[in-house]
Amino acid sequence: MNLSFTEQKEITEVLTSFGFNPKDQEVYLGLLAQGKTSLTPLSRRLRLPVSTVQSSMNRLVERGVVEVTKQKTRSLFEASDPDVFRMILKEQANGVAGILPLLEKLKTDSPLTPKLRVFQRERVTELFNMSLACKNKIVYEIVSAKDFQEIIGEKYHYSRRRVKAGVKLKSLRIREHEIKKYNRAVHGRELREARFLPPELTFRTSISFWDDTVAFFTTTGEGIHWAVESRTLRETYQQLFELLWSISATMETLVESKLDKVQ
Repeated sequence: MNLSFTEQKEITEVLTSFGFNPKDQEVYLGLLAQGKTSLTPLSRRLRLPVSTVQSSMNRLVERGVVEVTKQKTRSLFEASDPDVFRMILKEQANGVAGILPLLEKLKTDSPLTPKLRVFQRERVTELFNMSLACKNKIVYEIVSAKDFQEIIGEKYHYSRRRVKAGVKLKSLRIREHEIKKYNRAVHGRELREARFLPPELTFRTSISFWDDTVAFFTTTGEGIHWAVESRTLRETYQQLFELLWSISATMETLVESKLDKVQ
């Protein structure tokens, strides 16, 4: 069966990702096409020295994609069912899963080097996606809701994505800039705790933080946002947040329905 150039390229890219060098790929694909054979006929078919085919074949057998059997004094080689690659990937995935906690421990124990990333208007969704992937499954925010909604836009649906990802939100909000109404039932469904900041606070920028990242959002007019990865900065904002939380008022602006009370 003849393959198109695109199909051949795709096979080459995948086999390369498995660590096959060009000669190993040539020998493997030649064996797959020829079926069970010994080294000499395959070397003639591929026009390669027997020693080259032998070296590649040894590596392919070691990788588990070629099977070898003995017939009297000859070694016969046959390509395993291509589904073997699925098994190899599964074994690799299991191996990686086994060491992930150890790798995570190494990362946690290592000193964190602060990083600063700046995001212009069109890239701000990258920041939201980063927060949805947080390891601790909770995002804190000090937010001017009206300005923040303008930044997010109507199509992104941050709350819906956050709930789907199982990420909780602890929110301090500017009463003067609030755009929606909530009660305890709504907060519960949307995995949110929220309070209104003291009324004298009317700033328009917003701050979010999660894990060891603190993100700052200006207004759409200024259109620049940035994130700082810093454990000490995050600890500072955590303490400021808790202080503001302690002096803020309950945010329940929507009358509970009978259904909400039952739930």
